[in-house]
Amino acid sequence: MKRSSANLKTLARESLNGNFGLPILANLIIVVLVILFSMLVTAFLDTSSITSMITNQILLYMLSLLIALCNAGYGKMLLNMNRRQPYTISNLFYVFSHNPDRFLVVNLLFLLVQILFGLPLDILSYTTSDIETSMVFSMLTLLIQALVNLIVSTFFGLANYLLLDNPDMGAIAALKESLCLMKGNKGRYLYIQFSFLPLYLASVFTCYIGMLWLIPYMQTTMAYFYMDVAGELDAPKAAPKETPDSFINNPF
Repeated sequence: MKRSSANLKTLARESLNGNFGLPILANLIIVVLVILFSMLVTAFLDTSSITSMITNQILLYMLSLLIALCNAGYGKMLLNMNRRQPYTISNLFYVFSHNPDRFLVVNLLFLLVQILFGLPLDILSYTTSDIETSMVFSMLTLLIQALVNLIVSTFFGLANYLLLDNPDMGAIAALKESLCLMKGNKGRYLYIQFSFLPLYLASVFTCYIGMLWLIPYMQTTMAYFYMDVAGELDAPKAAPKETPDSFINNPF
């Protein structure tokens, strides 16, 4: 059964009801990590040295990869929450102790595709002497990379979830399985993503503070999307085992 965007969002709200605390805290930790590491990297930026600019850009790419791994751990937290299983803030760093090479390969491939499309504008933003022009190039880079990431995700966006659920699955196998699962679901995936756009725009007027609530809502919905596509939501529930007390009360 293919659940609609509204159905999946309803499930997400039910999961988050009374449980917003940890997902918000985990999201905040990721945001703080991004800000701190970005400030440390850009603090050493020397516009007069090409070597320094290249080094700093590489460090920023490494930061993107680190955050991608944390986001995969965030997905683990939300899957556990949706499944009514124990979840903690330590889930953020789950992938670092569970064959991280698999997640590194998948997310490095995603990053390389983004770099391929964004690098020309990155170079222009560094080489131009006009600050305003440089900012325009930087914004265009982010926009193009976001668009590329969205397109790639319509094919391989379930790979991290598959790796989380299948400890013995390799990176390439996860990408292939994601490609299979997304057949017939790409349009639904895009619709769900774009359906959050009004809420995203509304969060701009809260100085992005509203994103602390919106990101968990979005990611919980996408975790349910994966569970739906994988057939987990339609799997029959295991019947409760008969306890000795119930047997005594109902001997026949």
